[in-house]
Amino acid sequence: MILQVYNGNIHPDEWLRQFITFCFLEKITDDTDRFNLAKMMIDSIIHIPEGVTSLEDLISALKMEVSFSVFKNTNKRKLQVLKYKGENVGGDSSKFIETFRKLCRDAEINDLNEQKKYFSETLPYALKNKFLDKIDDIKSMDDIILVFNDLLIKQPISINIKNGSIIALKHVATGKYLSTIENLRYETGSGSQVVFLGGEELDRSSLWIIKFDKVFASTDTFINFQQRFGKFDKFLGMRYYYNYDDKYYYKSPSEHTEVSCNVMEKNDNDNDWRFDFSDLNNRGYLKPNDIITLSIKNEVLKDRYEYLRGHDYRVTIGGEIYYEVICHDKVIGTYDNWCIELIEEPS
Repeated sequence: MILQVYNGNIHPDEWLRQFITFCFLEKITDDTDRFNLAKMMIDSIIHIPEGVTSLEDLISALKMEVSFSVFKNTNKRKLQVLKYKGENVGGDSSKFIETFRKLCRDAEINDLNEQKKYFSETLPYALKNKFLDKIDDIKSMDDIILVFNDLLIKQPISINIKNGSIIALKHVATGKYLSTIENLRYETGSGSQVVFLGGEELDRSSLWIIKFDKVFASTDTFINFQQRFGKFDKFLGMRYYYNYDDKYYYKSPSEHTEVSCNVMEKNDNDNDWRFDFSDLNNRGYLKPNDIITLSIKNEVLKDRYEYLRGHDYRVTIGGEIYYEVICHDKVIGTYDNWCIELIEEPS
């Protein structure tokens, strides 16, 4: 066993545990010898005040030193950005639990309510809601883990996305989710319900029900995206109007083809989307966390498809700023890539 130098990047209690283990293995039993060795293993950047004469005093001094405050806050920030990923998308539940517990220890987050709050924020939308339903039954850190494990056992692991699943579309270039809000409408163009790039954290406005006429979707499948919250009667698409016998698509505030959320039954909407994989070697069914492009047929120019794009053009609606989502027929680029996330399978 190699004895680690204390430099402020480990919790003093954990460093002491490793130090005591080293002394046991090396048969160092004298308290004075242990203390002198411990002082020698403190990095010179760490200030040890005069008058420290025991291991207990030394650990107390390390906890008062400024580097320990930085260490705790660093681990708290790591805890704030920690996100759970299941095994079906390359994650490891056991390692995730280990990381969470260590971060709580190193950040000295010992209050159970605080631990429950941090843990719930690590979970994807569907798991988070199920965890919060059981949060009043949680009386310890062990209960947090047991409830989480029980949810995973009941959680189906899908290889392919099924018809009727609840999904989210994350814009790869920005990390923001494709979103819509009931009755938030464009002040130009069609005046329809706005579709925009929302936040980097998933919320209700970012959830869609994916629909197609098969169990699984391939690149030749037409798919629809139904608004998950609200009246459930609106779908992602483009809207057009007639001028005499000609069709014209409404323009977005940036003068591109407007993307909106509208009632599907009306005959002035296009709602059938096709997808293609960004990885051209991928030719299977649509799976969770695939990177895709989405295109829709332009009914004015029959041989043309337009691609769903998020970009940094900001639109002000009702005094609030939103990032515009459009359709275009130009060269496909990084702003056209979307990651499809499976939130919940159909029951």
